[in-house]
Amino acid sequence: MSKLFGTAGIRGDILTKVTPELALKVGASLASHLGNTGDVMVGHDNRTSSKMIEAAVTAGLLSGGFNVALIGLAPLPVLAFQTKMRQMHAGVMITASHNPPTDNGLKCFTNEGMEYIPEEEETLEHMIMTGTYRGVSWDRLGRVTALYDAKEEYIEAVLSKGAPLRRRIKVVVDCANGTTSEVTPVLLRRMGCEVLAINDHLNGSFPGRPLEPSPENLHVLSHIVRGTHADVGIAHDGDGDRLAIIDERGRFVLNDRVIALFAKRALEKLKEGFVITSIDTSFYIDWIVDKLGGTVERTRLGKIHVSLREKRQAVLAAEPWKIIDPRWGLWGDGIYSAARIVEMLDESGKNVTQLFADIPNYPQCRMSFACPDEKKAKVRKLIETEISKEKEVASVWTFDGIRVNYSDGSWLLLRLSGTEPKVRLYAEGRNKQRLRELVRRGISIIKQALA
Repeated sequence: MSKLFGTAGIRGDILTKVTPELALKVGASLASHLGNTGDVMVGHDNRTSSKMIEAAVTAGLLSGGFNVALIGLAPLPVLAFQTKMRQMHAGVMITASHNPPTDNGLKCFTNEGMEYIPEEEETLEHMIMTGTYRGVSWDRLGRVTALYDAKEEYIEAVLSKGAPLRRRIKVVVDCANGTTSEVTPVLLRRMGCEVLAINDHLNGSFPGRPLEPSPENLHVLSHIVRGTHADVGIAHDGDGDRLAIIDERGRFVLNDRVIALFAKRALEKLKEGFVITSIDTSFYIDWIVDKLGGTVERTRLGKIHVSLREKRQAVLAAEPWKIIDPRWGLWGDGIYSAARIVEMLDESGKNVTQLFADIPNYPQCRMSFACPDEKKAKVRKLIETEISKEKEVASVWTFDGIRVNYSDGSWLLLRLSGTEPKVRLYAEGRNKQRLRELVRRGISIIKQALA
């Protein structure tokens, strides 16, 4: 397992891992990796430590001869979009996504707005760990500029991709006190929606709710959608690359169903192509894609962009909460996806329940258990040993954790988190009783391994 880079960039506590010293080295290493001349865009979320990390990574880039364009506080999709549109050599987003406020992180993007793949991260990590990055002389140091219209340009670009709404759709948006507070409500209002925003005041302590837009964290949003008779509820994480949907009755729409809907819409228009998705998603995505003439390719969680780089004919790349539409950009974009959901409701004349009516709705469960990083290798071996005893198994996938696919179409996945000291359990059953059986089995295996 990588010492610095995990499932999605570098993340960790600001006192022990993502320190100013590390950020300085990341900036210097990135500049050296790219040839010590060029332009890099830097943006950050609203964590209390983000300005500190921005200053350090900027200093590292300048010392390596790179010019730095600062867009300040902005969602991750805005940083990726602007990196591509302004023809930067790279982008750096300072964010820890849905991690707790004690953490921060760094994520690097190519000139196309795509996250760095593992090989590129390994190159940077080697330079950081060995100190082999190069600085430049005093007369070649980079310069800093500030861009003040980055969010507005992004909003205008999203608006240009769609037609005005034909009906007034009422939306409740939960911004999690994060960076989307200044973007998603504005965008949807300008599309013609009636918008009620909650947790839309920027606060680096994130007091409104935990940042991950999971069902257990969205009870207030669900209640408000029901109580206000809204058409749809939309929730983001801290930096805006994630999207969760609440239907008109206040029910959480499973993330796999959202992926299946976007895949269905893409294939109905394009007729064929690859749909890339992660190891922790449902088989009904395969059934829908196959029926429409497409092909599903599964990959490691947090690495869908790796397969996207290899298969440029992909019509969609998605993992739970995160949608990449290659026709728009090569980054996860919860804001753009929210606009597309609203457009689907408008075009179809349906409510959310009707929009998802032809997509299966099998019960799922996602759980996490504390697991110190130093114990992860041993825990994985013990999980492998125990899970090998499973019966009625159709196949086993081991390219990211261990997923057992059972002959009845149900599945159980146990994997070690690449961003937090946790082991995760994912399961789907064809009915609630079957799901309970799988969850009990998964918990038993994890507890034995941790013990």
